[in-house]
Amino acid sequence: MTTYQLSLFPNTEYISSKSNNLDDLSSAYRNFKSGEVINELEMKVIDILEIVLGNNFRYCPQITLNSICLNAGWIPKNIWEIWINSKVDIAVIERGLKTNRQAKLVIECQSFCHKLPEVKENDYYKYQILSTVNIPLIYVDQVPEDERFYRFYTPNETTGIFYNSITQDNRQQLKTFLEQNIVQK
Repeated sequence: MTTYQLSLFPNTEYISSKSNNLDDLSSAYRNFKSGEVINELEMKVIDILEIVLGNNFRYCPQITLNSICLNAGWIPKNIWEIWINSKVDIAVIERGLKTNRQAKLVIECQSFCHKLPEVKENDYYKYQILSTVNIPLIYVDQVPEDERFYRFYTPNETTGIFYNSITQDNRQQLKTFLEQNIVQK
């Protein structure tokens, strides 16, 4: 058994016995636990999007970048690795039976780790890839001094809106800001 297999199955007696006994096999699954699909900030942002934009769109969490942006040729290894290994936090797509299922907007939640140089570099490449296929990117972060507030802004930070999730202050401005950035195809 390889080291990789051992790391997947720490209880090797279940694997090495090659037992077909259902009771033996089912006990091998005890180490699995239910995991979270998305983090708390992403859930809050999806809630805000549902309040502000309503049911006109679907808000799809944790979509792979390579499913949003198809590759038609050779790309440098460093960009390829980001393209193949990255996910976007929220892809906004149209709602309906016969609608275009391409992303109309991507929302990226910016936590404290996005200040790290290597994460900033990955974010930059992700932005460049999305720009190439004309999919707008909006960043959002929670204001640390007052967690009721969220800042939605463009990657170049020239345009942004502060939104209060409790009082709904700037709700209409946020709606306009998001709608202006949604791709009309």
